[in-house]
Amino acid sequence: MILMIDQQFALLERAALATAQRWPELLALCLLTACAHRERGSEHDWLGTQGARALFWACPLTAAVWWLVPGLPWDALVRVWLAWFLGMVLLPHAAGQNLPETPAAYPASWTAKIPRPQKLGYLWLAGMGRLVLFAWAIEPWLPLSAGWSALGGLYMPAGYLLGLLPPALPWRLRSEGEWGEFLAGLLVGPVLFAALVVTSAG
Repeated sequence: MILMIDQQFALLERAALATAQRWPELLALCLLTACAHRERGSEHDWLGTQGARALFWACPLTAAVWWLVPGLPWDALVRVWLAWFLGMVLLPHAAGQNLPETPAAYPASWTAKIPRPQKLGYLWLAGMGRLVLFAWAIEPWLPLSAGWSALGGLYMPAGYLLGLLPPALPWRLRSEGEWGEFLAGLLVGPVLFAALVVTSAG
């Protein structure tokens, strides 16, 4: 028990040190993941849904991994890219992202009959599943704990809940759902930073 407490304090100490030393990288990572998550959810008629997921999500996230973990071989980056892409393809979160709607919106919106707690649970499962895929992809080079995937997956419901608060803005942030995409993506930054910088520093 004492050993586990010591390990947790050591992890927190590494996290604080890494954040203090590399906060510009953390800030840039958060902006990158926020914009990537929002842009892959935008309409791109010239690219299509899967193309947007590949170009605007999998590519930037793979670049971030390459940047934060120098020296990863090309086959690791291919696995990472596939994990980010397949996470979006196999675990879509449309059923959970429309938090503001009420049951009165049914049948115009098929998700209106889903209670908000279930939507939040689905968002968490989708976020966790995507992190599990990423952890599997990078495992031969940087093992990550199951706890990181489970707790890290909370970025999805947290981001979409926070998206209910800001006012509508022009262009890419016109609604609660678009804000949710942006803020959920923003929270991916610290989750990745914790895995790739703090964990590897140990």
